[in-house]
Amino acid sequence: MEATLSTLEKTAFLKTTQTFASIPTEMLAQLADRTREMHFDPGQTIFREGDANTGAYMVVEGLIEIHKGRTLEGVRGQGLGFGEISLAEGEPHTFTAVAIQPTHVLNVSNETLFDTMLDFPEIGVGMVRAMGKRVSELAQRISDLEGQIAHLAATLRQVGVDVPSYVSGAYPRPGART
Repeated sequence: MEATLSTLEKTAFLKTTQTFASIPTEMLAQLADRTREMHFDPGQTIFREGDANTGAYMVVEGLIEIHKGRTLEGVRGQGLGFGEISLAEGEPHTFTAVAIQPTHVLNVSNETLFDTMLDFPEIGVGMVRAMGKRVSELAQRISDLEGQIAHLAATLRQVGVDVPSYVSGAYPRPGART
């Protein structure tokens, strides 16, 4: 499918996302100009676990499911990113991404993304801030879940159910590599 967004439209879209909202528009336009548009039909695989890394993606419209093996890891919708910027170009993806609705994404290779960060450090700073915020949010969610587990275990013990002790991080996920 042909590109449908101008650089100005890509920039305006990126500016609405949490990841890029704080980045000055002029610098964001440089990144937008380096992205490519991709369109996927429902059920179409964007990449599979084990495929060579293809960079970072941002959902313009639609919905993506993220799978690790047979486990649904998450769903990404408009304004949310996916991909693995920790991987070098060509390293294997550690999860599978599948469109579950007609989906429109922007894609940029990791190499291009990192080159853009070097050219415009404000982009890297903005991304680090957004990722730091996300890590803090996830840490809070983990803490909340651990509190719920502790409460549930205490309640079960009160009614006489033998509950195994819980230690944070002590339970590897099925199929997880150790």
